Amino acid sequence: MNVKLEYCPNGIKAVEEKILSLEQLEKRLYELKGILTIEKNSDGLKCIATVDVVMESIGRISIALDEKCILLFYDETDDIYFNSLGDPFIEGDTEELYDFGQPAESSNKYIIQYKDGLIALKDWIDTKKLSKKIKWTNEIL
Repeated sequence: MNVKLEYCPNGIKAVEEKILSLEQLEKRLYELKGILTIEKNSDGLKCIATVDVVMESIGRISIALDEKCILLFYDETDDIYFNSLGDPFIEGDTEELYDFGQPAESSNKYIIQYKDGLIALKDWIDTKKLSKKIKWTNEIL
């Protein structure tokens, strides 16, 4: 399995960890959910941490470590990207900030349940293709 985690626990220096199994991945993401700081900005909005799961020569999926999860896929060239797609008919932006490199609000349309995000992530690792167990979009919603 050619998978590693990348994340910034202090917002400055990136950490990389090699992942040897899907069980280790799930356990480590659960641990990081409890470790990585969720901060509030000056407006009192919660900032949700993310972790990148990287497969060399395939790409990366960033997963938001919250029950209101968002997945963000980039191919190895960073030219192709897709967001998870929850309810395409829901209105508005998130009340939380998601830190995909820089804290920002996101469309509520991208929100999926964390357990579904984890299933899609594991499926991607197994098949090396975006999971069909969730919906994806590359449109800005």
